[in-house]
Amino acid sequence: MLAENSAHLAAALIVLSLVLMLAAPLGYRLRLWSALTALTRVVALGLVAGALAAALAAVSLAAGGWRVGPGTTILLLAIVVIGIAAIALPVRAGRVAKKTPFNDVTTDTADPPAFVAVLALRRTELPGAVGAWDRGRLAALQQRTYPDLAPLRLAAAPGEAFARARDAAHAVGWTVVAEDAAQGRIEACDRTRWFGFVDDIVVRLRPDGAGTRVDLRSASRVGISDLGKNRARIRAYAAALGGGAA
Repeated sequence: MLAENSAHLAAALIVLSLVLMLAAPLGYRLRLWSALTALTRVVALGLVAGALAAALAAVSLAAGGWRVGPGTTILLLAIVVIGIAAIALPVRAGRVAKKTPFNDVTTDTADPPAFVAVLALRRTELPGAVGAWDRGRLAALQQRTYPDLAPLRLAAAPGEAFARARDAAHAVGWTVVAEDAAQGRIEACDRTRWFGFVDDIVVRLRPDGAGTRVDLRSASRVGISDLGKNRARIRAYAAALGGGAA
């Protein structure tokens, strides 16, 4: 009886866990709740439900739930695996967040590209945002964490380089918000895959001898750590654009 009751409760909890994990990003995208609520409440409840489901499934198996039949055994084992994943994923994310406690990344820590057109959009989620890069806090931290990030150099005149930079932005799936060839600036937005958190990007092009130097800045609108997303975005763009380190 204990095994059967535990199995039923475990199944109900794992369904609840999956529903909450799906509801968290959906609710955020529909503006039903904030990013903070999605992560610290909805997802957190889903993870707790998943962990409890795994514990109950293990209890059911230990109490003889495996005798009910192969289908029940497979279900209970699947619940245990999902529950363990529910615990392992946030633990891993926490470790990554400790290594990357920032969410504003650039290829030029001495003179980062500035946001202009996207500032109004950033202020919808960051009231009072001025768009300034916190050099005092971020320069040494980024250089220590991402020593591979550096400006790019294109062996092309600024006009041709700007067209290539714009095409690369579209190629990686960004939504271009503004472009100014005369100023050598492209601003865009990009959404994370699962939650749809919006990050902002600015690409700056400057003459560099016979070629063009390209710098980028990618910054999240929410959160403290970007879990490495902005660095990955810059590297993906650099690959699409081509060129080498300046």
